[in-house]
Amino acid sequence: MDIIIAGAGRVGFRLAKLLSIKHNVVIIDRNEEALDKIQESLDVLTMPGNVEDPKSYKSLQDKTIDIFIAVTDSDETNLISSIIASEKINVKRKIIRLKNDFFARSSIANKIGITDAVFPYNLTAKSILSLLEFPRANNIKSFLQTSNKLISIRVDNGEEDLSVFKINSKKVKLIGIDSGKKFYIPTEDDKIKSGDMLYLFGEEDDIKQMCKRLNHTMPKNIKNIAIFGADILGIEIAQMLGENGVRIKLIEKDLNKCKKASEILQSSATIINSKYGDFRLYDDEGLKNADMIIASTTNDEENIIKCIEAKEHGVPKVIAINNDIEHYNLMHSLGIVVVRGPKVNAYNSIMEIIGSNAVVNEKHFCGGSALCFVREMSNKDQVIKPLISSGIVSYIVAKDELTIFNDSYIISNTIVVMAFCVRIKEEEARIWINKL
Repeated sequence: MDIIIAGAGRVGFRLAKLLSIKHNVVIIDRNEEALDKIQESLDVLTMPGNVEDPKSYKSLQDKTIDIFIAVTDSDETNLISSIIASEKINVKRKIIRLKNDFFARSSIANKIGITDAVFPYNLTAKSILSLLEFPRANNIKSFLQTSNKLISIRVDNGEEDLSVFKINSKKVKLIGIDSGKKFYIPTEDDKIKSGDMLYLFGEEDDIKQMCKRLNHTMPKNIKNIAIFGADILGIEIAQMLGENGVRIKLIEKDLNKCKKASEILQSSATIINSKYGDFRLYDDEGLKNADMIIASTTNDEENIIKCIEAKEHGVPKVIAINNDIEHYNLMHSLGIVVVRGPKVNAYNSIMEIIGSNAVVNEKHFCGGSALCFVREMSNKDQVIKPLISSGIVSYIVAKDELTIFNDSYIISNTIVVMAFCVRIKEEEARIWINKL
């Protein structure tokens, strides 16, 4: 495919890096220094220019572009650039990143021909909101085609003899284990160790019961939450959580940000103006009584420090927003719950959109080291054959039961085929499920 990326920041670079492996990529930005760095490391065409200026697209005029992706830090720039690009070149599909979720509720994006819009701040806040329903879990993913969930949970229950066989049932399957820094698809006989991160797929109530068995240290319920950082994301998280009846304290050292947060949140959160390094907060403001603390700043190192401080004060659940994927493994190894930050969410969401089609949906998990492919099928009497390959496991969801897909299957009613795989088996799994 021919792809144009407007914006050479962190998200634009990561998209160009992966997409340029298989596609022709052009990246446009007015920051020539950023473009020079990209040119040095990636096989892409860089074009210096203002993405809002029609002249920037002159050399591409009348060409057909499969995908135009706008990922600058400005909503207005992303919207305007997508309009101008479609005026100057023939664009089949437009994907843009937007901070303001007003556009998600309005028809503006649709009216100007945006094919797909991602709202990474909203997605990050929703990821945290889902933890209220699964307080012992680390992350939860939902699917359009099935009510089953994919959740991750760290084993911390004192048991020594857990195995995959003891966890799997008709309604819950263990589809992956992250042990140390390695994610793998387990076999029935594999043993599970304390500290392992398990990825469970199945029916919501059954998974909740399994979570109670696997982890005894996370809170049973989340009612009191402290959030460090009153930038856009911190406020978005506080707004969403506040609408669900939890008590929130928002801590910020910048007085102006405190005032803005107070105006937006009003009585739904207590705003505290304080230096982050002040340990007295845990006693004076009662943060040590929080069920969950969220470090939501744009600085990963600062988020890690805040989480370590909270753990030292006995807070049972600590969450670090991950802004740079390079810090994911470090956060993970420290026993911190890692939630994708807006930039990481933007990248993953756009890659999921590009990887999905009208037949198969794609989702990334485990810091992007694993993928899930989902396909709904309803052709009665059609015979489908499994893919037997290490690093890939697939299931058939039918009549509220999960059946491992390792034999030929005759479709009698609507089913959902789920395939989970490690990153290096991505293409093999994608080709197979699309050809079913």
